[in-house]
Amino acid sequence: MGCFLSKSNAQADRLNDIKDNTAPLPQQSLVTDPAEYRPYSDKNGSRDAPATSENAPRYAPAASEIAQSYGFKRYEYKKLAIATNYFSNKCSIGEGGFGIVYKAFLDDDDVAIKKLKIIKLENKLEEIEYLSVVRHPNIVKMIGYCSEGDDRLLVLEFVPNKSLRHHLHDEDKFLEWPKRIKIAINSARGLLYLHEECKPKIIHRDIKADNILLNDNFEPKIADFSLANFLPDTGNINHISSILRGTNIYADPEYGDKQRVSEKSDVYSFGVVLLELITGRELSDEQGNTIVNWIIGVLEGTISHEKIIDRKDIETIQGRPTTSLESLLGIERAQIFSPRMFSFEELAIATQFFSNNCMLRDDNYARVYRGELDGMAVAINKLYLWEGEQMEVEQMVNPINHNYQYLNKLIGYCDEEYDKFIVYEFVPNKSLRFHLHDAGHKKTIDWSRRKKIAIGCAKGLAYLHEFCTPMVIHGNITSHNILLDNNFEPKISGFELGQVLSNFVARISTKAMENRGPEILKDGKISEKADVFSLGMVLHELISGKPGKATFPWTWLVGYLAPEFLKDGKISEKVDVFSFGVVLLELITGKPSVIREGNFSMNLVAWVAPQLAEAFNTHNYNSIIDVKLQNNCEIIEMIQMIHCAAACVYKPAKTRPKLSQIVEVLQGNMKSESIWIHSDNTYLKDGPQY
Repeated sequence: MGCFLSKSNAQADRLNDIKDNTAPLPQQSLVTDPAEYRPYSDKNGSRDAPATSENAPRYAPAASEIAQSYGFKRYEYKKLAIATNYFSNKCSIGEGGFGIVYKAFLDDDDVAIKKLKIIKLENKLEEIEYLSVVRHPNIVKMIGYCSEGDDRLLVLEFVPNKSLRHHLHDEDKFLEWPKRIKIAINSARGLLYLHEECKPKIIHRDIKADNILLNDNFEPKIADFSLANFLPDTGNINHISSILRGTNIYADPEYGDKQRVSEKSDVYSFGVVLLELITGRELSDEQGNTIVNWIIGVLEGTISHEKIIDRKDIETIQGRPTTSLESLLGIERAQIFSPRMFSFEELAIATQFFSNNCMLRDDNYARVYRGELDGMAVAINKLYLWEGEQMEVEQMVNPINHNYQYLNKLIGYCDEEYDKFIVYEFVPNKSLRFHLHDAGHKKTIDWSRRKKIAIGCAKGLAYLHEFCTPMVIHGNITSHNILLDNNFEPKISGFELGQVLSNFVARISTKAMENRGPEILKDGKISEKADVFSLGMVLHELISGKPGKATFPWTWLVGYLAPEFLKDGKISEKVDVFSFGVVLLELITGKPSVIREGNFSMNLVAWVAPQLAEAFNTHNYNSIIDVKLQNNCEIIEMIQMIHCAAACVYKPAKTRPKLSQIVEVLQGNMKSESIWIHSDNTYLKDGPQY
């Protein structure tokens, strides 16, 4: 804060006056009243000339006196040199225009030691003097100093979690939206303190993402005051060297030419930081376009906001898990194992030579038998093979050898020339499809179980998509492939079809898909005129990769297939999200993926769309809630699930939520508005775009 004048020449009086003329600020801050003090220098430039009369300038205490008066420790230069390994580059953690910062261990704690450069500037006030009275939780705190000859050093608190720039722009880092909001708000509080609480005000002059440091709780600390000055008369400051202009893109162009500054120049720089927080983008691209010009473009309507915000940041704004993924999914550690290889004979014996007495179901792509291996009940999937087909089962099981509680546990496989098997742990309570839709099954699943099934399945898919490396795409999410144990805990099964789809979809005739598949599915209506059997043939081609002679209809699979998959045949995690949304609709409505009434059929997604639009307008959801559940479910939880389902199946693929977001909403940890807002209701007008 410069050199200050006291009311007495005695050192004790000087220090007492300094203390008497300070007042505590919010956050237990202390500032000095500028009205009592004025900087002094005689005609020879001496700052220590004594006062000779009452009208003479009063004596200013040295920086060391001010620092000591506030309890800051004075260090010997040699001690700081030793602590930094004699200012070795190995200890350097940053460099600015006015000094180099070193990490050191001092007085039993980590500290940052800033070694100031010698810069001769007229009326440049020493950093030690004003830092000594700055006190705010979002400002880097001064601990001590060294002032020996031309050597000026500051000992500052060490902020361990690097800079905001590191977390925004390092490719291996991802900064969740709640943390960005916290950083923005508390950085603004720190800057507000400098501008309005400090007397006289402090203008930082180099606000940028590099100078916002983060502690382990992502609490921001504004750092690097090397460019700061007390500027009580900012309108007359036009002599400052260009070395003080700060980082170019952060510099306010209004003050750039005349190099005049005010607190408004800090505000401009902070606005650029906010743009970085919003967009996650670097300051400029290779073509020289700046982040400021992009936002201007968005405001003028010449640039889409989606073009300046990275996809992952759009997802962040829409909502991200409020906890770590491991905590959210209940993962203590990754559990990956090597599946066992079985011989054909072992599996034949385990199933009484594939007796029909042991067959659990025929899934059209595999017959599933119950067997026993090493005293364990298992489900043995005997995969169908078509003429000329090549299938490497070992490659199929590699992505799914994860032991997670919501996945049907893989035991092993058999990979012989004509006999291909995948062996899973046996899950005793049949499938979700059986409990929801089997006509002979009279009991219904109550709401608490449906919610538990939805959350468990969402966690299982989130595990595959977001925790596994590389990502695992299931490709075959249906209520038929969600198995239930005796406690109605879900186990996702049926990975095999997803692998077949991904292997053979490239061989499907584009013309056949255009002429027979999407045309029939355009409005979701399937009647006898649409030739259901023809659709079954197309889907069989999709599975087998060749013209099929199908003896079975595949129409039950229609309702789970995402529009973009039917269009281009490409499998992505968003295809899984769509299919899971259909499962949620089944849990909500109690209806199957394809609704059949006489000779008329319609997929569930198309059936729900107009009724859901009406429900959102009237806030009456009775028309879409399973009649077996009405008056027996928590309406708030039901609406949360409805929003999740809508976001999964009606939004365009690129804006569908992540499964971790679905988990958060279903668990009530995140508002459903984070994935489905009022304006999204327009997606219901035409339903999914087949």
